Order: sequence, then C-alpha cells, then structure tokens
Amino acid sequence: MRRLALLPLACLTLLLTLAAACSDDSCYDNGSSLPLATICLGTTSQSVGGLSVMGIGVPGDSLLADSATLSEIYLPLRATSTATSFAVTRRVMRGNGLVVFHDTISIGYRPIEYFHSIECGAMYNFDITSVTTTTAAIDSVVLLTPTVTNARTPALRIHFTDFAL
Repeated sequence: MRRLALLPLACLTLLLTLAAACSDDSCYDNGSSLPLATICLGTTSQSVGGLSVMGIGVPGDSLLADSATLSEIYLPLRATSTATSFAVTRRVMRGNGLVVFHDTISIGYRPIEYFHSIECGAMYNFDITSVTTTTAAIDSVVLLTPTVTNARTPALRIHFTDFAL
C-alpha cells in the first residue's frame, strides 16, 4: 500500500526529469549571429565614454548606443544585403570644451543561411569580406574572426585614438 502512494511522486519526478532533459538552452544564449566588437583605447582594451552608434540606411530607429560608455557592442548585419554601415560619434572633453568626432564603419559580408536545429530553427551566419572606417576618432578596426556565428566570440576590435596625449 505504501508503494502505491509513492507511485504518483515517482511519476512526477520522472516527468520533470524528462522535460528538463529535452530542453535545449544553447540556442537561447545568443540566438542571432551578430558580430561582437570589442572597444580599445589606443592599444588597451578598455571602456570608452561618450559613444553613440547607429545604423546607416536602416528604416526606423537604428540607435544602438547613445552617449554611452562601451567596452563592447553588437553590430547587427542585414541578411538582405551584402554591406552594412554604422555611424559612430565620440564626444571628448578637450581643453575648455566638448569636441565631437564623427566616423563611419562599413562592413562587407556574405550572408549564409544556416539551420541550427529543430528547437532553434534557421538563422544567418555571415562571412565578413571587408571592413573600412574613417579616422576622425577611430584609429583602426581589426577583423578578428571572418565568420560570424551565434557564438559569443569577438569578430572585430575597434581602436579609438587616445586623445589624452
């Protein structure tokens, strides 16, 4: 009789264990393939303040950061295009006032359809073919990984000029 009373509890435990085993949380970690750009000041990886970043030629609101202090930022690419550009504004206090620098980062790429799994579905990965930038406040942009997947791996490193010379 006592074993019969434990049967519903054992069944519930088994069901909860099976439900947890069937979930695949890996596709929710970073569900989209977005290039992650790390920020450097000169040659040192560190946060840079006064940054605004927005997409160019994007319908609607494309503001990714507004006067923020950033150590990294995701730069979304359009799957329906082979190039995406971003306007980067840096505000720096120099001397007696605020100086504003405007740069553009352009990324050329090839979108690749990728089927991850039944749970996660399909997504786009990107093969980056070129990166160009203007150099008002940006010293350089280094391509670290040409293939962008949904892994949280930096694809770009943006080096800003250190104005505290």
